[in-house]
Amino acid sequence: MLESRVMFEVRFQTYWADADPAGIVFFPHYFRLMEQAEEELFHAAGEDRQRLLVENRIWLPRVEAFAKFSKPIWYGEAIRIRLNPQFQGLKTVRYDFVFLNDRTSESLAAGYVTVVCVDSANFKATVIPDRIRRIIERIIEKK
Repeated sequence: MLESRVMFEVRFQTYWADADPAGIVFFPHYFRLMEQAEEELFHAAGEDRQRLLVENRIWLPRVEAFAKFSKPIWYGEAIRIRLNPQFQGLKTVRYDFVFLNDRTSESLAAGYVTVVCVDSANFKATVIPDRIRRIIERIIEKK
């Protein structure tokens, strides 16, 4: 999965609303939190992802998602998410991710989300705009 080097990392607090009746963070919320981490990547670069999408007349739909859960995240725990973006050609980026317990740094889950850039008018694959590519490349260059 991910190498040990940190690419982009963000910390989140989990809440009761994230959990199922057993007090474990409900599995779909992992992907919501991963999406929040991606949005924080753009915020860290001083950009608003939604504004960039509208200005460039594109969407970034998810075309593949995978997660392997190794330990539960209990509600109330703080976690860190590490993202490792990797371009796959001119139109696709894959975000490998790892969820870590903030206190112990123990790995809780890992996986990836593959995103394809599409034109918002016709939903056909198109090249990732330079401005968006540069934001992601800044993270890749820190490796």
